[in-house]
Amino acid sequence: MRTIAIMNNKGGVGKTVTAINLADILVRDYRQRVILADCDGQMNLTRFYVPDFDPETEYTMVSLLEGDGETLWSDNLLAVSKDLWLIPGSPELYTEDLEAVMAGQDQAKTSRVADFVSCVREDAEADFVIFDCPPGFTAASLAALLASDEVVIPMELDGFSVTGMVTMRQQLVLLERSGLRAPRATVLINRWRSTEFVKEVEAQLRSMTNTGLLVYEQVIRKSEKVPESTVTGSPLAVYSPRSAAGVDFRRWVREFMGEV
Repeated sequence: MRTIAIMNNKGGVGKTVTAINLADILVRDYRQRVILADCDGQMNLTRFYVPDFDPETEYTMVSLLEGDGETLWSDNLLAVSKDLWLIPGSPELYTEDLEAVMAGQDQAKTSRVADFVSCVREDAEADFVIFDCPPGFTAASLAALLASDEVVIPMELDGFSVTGMVTMRQQLVLLERSGLRAPRATVLINRWRSTEFVKEVEAQLRSMTNTGLLVYEQVIRKSEKVPESTVTGSPLAVYSPRSAAGVDFRRWVREFMGEV
């Protein structure tokens, strides 16, 4: 089983769209069983699948951090389809105390997420757990990172996104220096455009071998079908499979799965 965190310290770079389409392609094309976890208080991932979800009455990522819910982990998941399940988000994720977790005063929160992943792996009832993380470090995103094998960092090719990516790498290094297990870091170039500026920034990014980051060869081209798909609540494979981004996400997943 593989555990993936999707995160960048800069917002608006396509983290949730990446999580949605990665999960959908894994289920649709590879017959994988996928658990999605919404670690963001904005709940965009949750609202995509369940627009009327009520976080005040249902099991959420906060419940997992706090150790609430049913004893059997699978009873807490919200079924989206036959092989896709969701741990919904909650606005209360904003109030979870990151400083207490980092100071070691509430390590139970991070251990509960790691224990959840271990139970899923032990029971062999899922092939992937994918955490959709908010910009910046929170208690939920820290717990997700510590439980993940890989963190995928989606980014656009502009100065702000490059800074966010570099900051992410620095924070992962700090985790390692603190004696914590940091996941392998990879970069997915998102909203790519065929301009000289974009190509120049891409070349600079790929030459930054000293960062320790793997940059996926496949890029995701900019497409108006992406925001449209989020409005309709459909992954690109359903809404616009032949769009530039729809084609690119499938090609990227092939690379992600080691097929190229």
